Amino acid sequence: MEVTSVYPKERVDIAIVTVSANRLDEACLHSVQKLLEATPLKVRFILVDNASTKIDAHALVKKHVPQAIVILRNVNVGFGRSCNRGAEEVDSDYYFFLNPDTRVDDPEVLMKLYRFLKNHPKVGIAAPKILYMDGRLQETCRRFPSVLTPIMQRTSLFKKNRVTSHKQQFLMEDFDHNKRRMVDWVQGSAFMIEGNLFRELGGFDDRYFMYYEDVDLCRTSWLHGRPVYYLPEAVLYHAYSKDSAKGKGTIDKILHNRTTRIHIMSWLKYTLKWLGQKS
Repeated sequence: MEVTSVYPKERVDIAIVTVSANRLDEACLHSVQKLLEATPLKVRFILVDNASTKIDAHALVKKHVPQAIVILRNVNVGFGRSCNRGAEEVDSDYYFFLNPDTRVDDPEVLMKLYRFLKNHPKVGIAAPKILYMDGRLQETCRRFPSVLTPIMQRTSLFKKNRVTSHKQQFLMEDFDHNKRRMVDWVQGSAFMIEGNLFRELGGFDDRYFMYYEDVDLCRTSWLHGRPVYYLPEAVLYHAYSKDSAKGKGTIDKILHNRTTRIHIMSWLKYTLKWLGQKS
């Protein structure tokens, strides 16, 4: 069973879609309300909650964003599928996907991404610079992973200098993050995509429960001739807990950390889907 606030189907400039599952930061909701108040655009905020038991998602969202559309699900169906469900709620020229553990201090973030996409209609996806809560840079624009990327990240099977070099390449540590540029892909914690493109691509591939759905969507966008851009002039903050990396070692993580196993499964699905294909 699914419960949703009842709103007539409408067309908006931007739909902000957030997915929660027992984690919903009030600072995020407060900043979303500020965005809605600041923008001259027609914007809708949709929160999809995946069967939270530790929070009352509907009450919490309505407390901070009274006009929000809240969709309550009785089972956790994963990130990508819930993003797709939220996007189905309204027809939008652009969709802005935003994690529930983010904070947007700059009320112009939406307009910066929106104007860039409007002025560059061939671009499919635009993403802001993302900082940790203490102001450090998060490397959220990246190069496409190789088959070996997660193995290098999570095991000690390779020489340290090779792992370091691979990490620097993958995380684009060689790139000035204060400059705007095309990138392979951007993390799903915050990005804007042109609405018709999102619908043309069929949204996120819902075979991924969590992880790699953002890599997959960006790669598919590139395949359709719609590049991905990183915009440092748009800035927001993200807690970024790295749940799948928690544990004492590789075997311990696989045995005791469910998100690690989900991450591995998503990597396998991604690898099998894209193996031998050129983006």
